[in-house]
Amino acid sequence: MTFTELGAHPALARALERRGYSEPTAVQEAVFTPGLRGRDLLVSSATGSGKTVAFGLVLGGSLLGDAPAFGPAGLPLGLVVAPTRELAMQVQRELAWLLAEAEGRVVACVGGMDARREARALSDGAHLVVGTPGRLLDHHRRGALDLSDLRALVLDEADEMLDMGFRDELEAILAAAPEGRRTIMFSATLPKPIVELARRYTTDPARVAATPAGGAHADIAFRAHLVAPSERELAVVNVLRALEPPRALVFRATREAAHHTASSLSERGFAAVPISGELTQAERNRALVALRDGRARVLVATDVAARGLDLPGLDLVLHADLPRDPAALQHRSGRTGRAGRKGLAVLLAAPPERYKLERMLRDAGVRVEWAPVPAAESIRAADDARLAGEVDALSEDVSDDERAAAARLLSGRDPLLVAAALVRTTRARLPSPEDLTETAHAARQAPAPRADRAPRRGPPAEVAWFRINIGREKKADPKWLLPLLCRRGGVTRDEIGKIVIGAAETRFEVARAAATQFGAAARRPDPRAPGVRIEPVREVRGHGEHRAAAGGERPPRARRPVTRT
Repeated sequence: MTFTELGAHPALARALERRGYSEPTAVQEAVFTPGLRGRDLLVSSATGSGKTVAFGLVLGGSLLGDAPAFGPAGLPLGLVVAPTRELAMQVQRELAWLLAEAEGRVVACVGGMDARREARALSDGAHLVVGTPGRLLDHHRRGALDLSDLRALVLDEADEMLDMGFRDELEAILAAAPEGRRTIMFSATLPKPIVELARRYTTDPARVAATPAGGAHADIAFRAHLVAPSERELAVVNVLRALEPPRALVFRATREAAHHTASSLSERGFAAVPISGELTQAERNRALVALRDGRARVLVATDVAARGLDLPGLDLVLHADLPRDPAALQHRSGRTGRAGRKGLAVLLAAPPERYKLERMLRDAGVRVEWAPVPAAESIRAADDARLAGEVDALSEDVSDDERAAAARLLSGRDPLLVAAALVRTTRARLPSPEDLTETAHAARQAPAPRADRAPRRGPPAEVAWFRINIGREKKADPKWLLPLLCRRGGVTRDEIGKIVIGAAETRFEVARAAATQFGAAARRPDPRAPGVRIEPVREVRGHGEHRAAAGGERPPRARRPVTRT
């Protein structure tokens, strides 16, 4: 189906044809569904689905009607509200070329830009205004933005704007717009606050599910790695080295972590830049331009800083820290796999985070492949194979001059040493992969994913008793004691038996076959918990009971046995 057949305004269809758009995307088709003409819309659509062109077509059709082009620009007829400067500027650029054939004038009003220049642009007249909530409301309150002629209003990424705390500004803008205008809300997800906002400020909105169930991530492959918390940043290095993505976006939970990771990657030879909320607009622009033109290949960002970024052609999204919820997972991962391109999202999870991640993936309807973090040995082997392939390719068509230079190079030298120097020179240009000993150990000890896990065995038959100096006074609980004991002792859940919590300490069983290994590992200092001590309870057998030699006391009886589940 062509855009003309879809029902797009002729001037907009010509603009799309000039840009090389031949067929509409799913969301562009959805908003032209029969029966939706002129109605308020609540559209759920994934990032990168072509929604800017979709609401541009709807706005153009609503505002132009049967007229071939817009008349002289005056008070704005349409308003688009977007969460961030970058997204608003991107939308302004898209709408400018889309409406160019119809002689539409599109003005941007965003934070961080010269407000006086924007006010002058508004006074010169505009058919459409695109902006961020705070700046638009500021212009309206100062009298520079008159909404009295407004006939259509679009909220782009409405869920993001609510998450960023723009509810008051959005409600003020919606309340100031004329009651008869058409309102269209686009949102990747439709949480309850969005539905409530639509209920209050739209008239009988039609819900449009432009992304079918399970289709939001159809072009994104998901992979997850277990990592030791202390080696999370090193795991980022190995993932980037193994995949060698032309463009990657790495998410960290805090501004400090984002800057530290970017600096660490740069020191290792990656072309990496950070982006966070405290950067000036000029600094943000420089970072984004560096990524787009290839001077940088890795952008390290926080959730807040990455909102609304225009990052076309992103090959990898690496969640170095887990997203906070399924919606954040969708927003982050949706940066890749856009406009029909395939993408990859990789998630790093510490062992205690695994079940949280599994629940998040299940709630988001995402299937994930669990795999070990790429090891340094496999990365070096891939480097060697790639070098061999390059040598084979380059040796197919060698000039006489190159042959002569090679003969001079080999004269009087061991060919093996010459090849070794070539390998060293090639490796020196690449960031060194990291040895992840703690991560490898954590992966070996971790239980299988829930779907693949074998039924848990019963408690061990032959056991040895140990004690840890944490009891009820320190809120001991088997839910977090069990992972701690497994980590400290290098054993699995199945090798821990009863856990009996006392007032000042907790005693627990360890399978006798693993007791020696457990005791040796547990005695090693733990920098993460320097005050926690684990030691064996020397046992004396008598009448089938376990007795402790120290003080002759038994493992303390709880009022009710506390066992792990």
